[in-house]
Amino acid sequence: MRLSLALAAVVALSFVAEISASAEVDLGDADFDSKLASMENVLVMFYAPWCGHCKKLKPEFAQAAEMMKDDDPPVFLAKVDCTEAGKETCSKFSVSGYPTLKIFKNGELSSDYNGPREANGIVKYMRSQVGPASKELKSASDFESFIAKDDVAIIAFLAEKDSKLEKTFQKVSDVLREKARFGHSNNGAVVKKAAQKADTLVLYRPKQLSNKFEPDTLVYDGAFDSADIQKWVKDNYHGLVGVRTQDSSKDFVQPLVIAYYNVDYKKNVKGTNYWRNRILKVAQAYKGELAFAVSNKDEFQHELNEYGVEFTPSDKPIVTAKNSKGQKFKMEDEFSMENFESFLKKMVAGELEPVRIRQV
Repeated sequence: MRLSLALAAVVALSFVAEISASAEVDLGDADFDSKLASMENVLVMFYAPWCGHCKKLKPEFAQAAEMMKDDDPPVFLAKVDCTEAGKETCSKFSVSGYPTLKIFKNGELSSDYNGPREANGIVKYMRSQVGPASKELKSASDFESFIAKDDVAIIAFLAEKDSKLEKTFQKVSDVLREKARFGHSNNGAVVKKAAQKADTLVLYRPKQLSNKFEPDTLVYDGAFDSADIQKWVKDNYHGLVGVRTQDSSKDFVQPLVIAYYNVDYKKNVKGTNYWRNRILKVAQAYKGELAFAVSNKDEFQHELNEYGVEFTPSDKPIVTAKNSKGQKFKMEDEFSMENFESFLKKMVAGELEPVRIRQV
């Protein structure tokens, strides 16, 4: 009996190591229950090979799995083919449409997945469902690893005893756990490495968005009030010129200026920042008056269609804007900083004619 239990444990550990290395795993009727039992947190995609939406989701799903394969605590992504090896499993979980996504914890169904369906959104959503809302940073190396990720980090550097910030920070991180990554530490070595004071809250921007027009870190200087801190996080999360994706588009409210071009922080950070930095330089003068964002022109082609832009052969940004009344404007001249500045001045002064909304 002991030997059987030991063997089962070895098999389970071997499987976990195997799927950690391969990022995502395919499951079927024969191994769904046994393998899922060895995974604490897993997002399962039930699909059909012929399904168009499934084909669109698959590369995003695979990318998300790759991004999370070294997470601690681990998050696994698995797929079940409902037309072949997983027919009985799909029936068991009442899968009637494709793709259907469900979250399992320790082999048991936890909930349906109703989050984003692009890689970054999947990662952010699933990480928010795992463990505590804020990660404890126990060493200087933990701190360095945490701020090295490619998204915003909010860290509370707490006093060693009786921290005034701790309880409020816990509430904030619980509320915003799907919005941002939170970390905390009362370790003296961590506070020293960060060159911060105890009971200080700091927002760290990802290094790939570093620029000379706004600070890489932002220290909170308000009262330790939950509502105030939440507002501070939301107001500063995207910075002066945010990277607007399908997942984050609802964060950006009008009056809003958007520059569409080949925004790609996976394959072309330098090229993406070349244009973003030029937007930033001009945007400084309108801080607090206008919101700014950059978006991938292919990802948001449907928005460009509304402005009469069907094809964009140029690498230069196409600039559109909405004022506080929802009126739409498009910069007709080819992008240059001078033309951009002129466009903004005229729009703010009310000297531009709005674009007639096209029905698409």
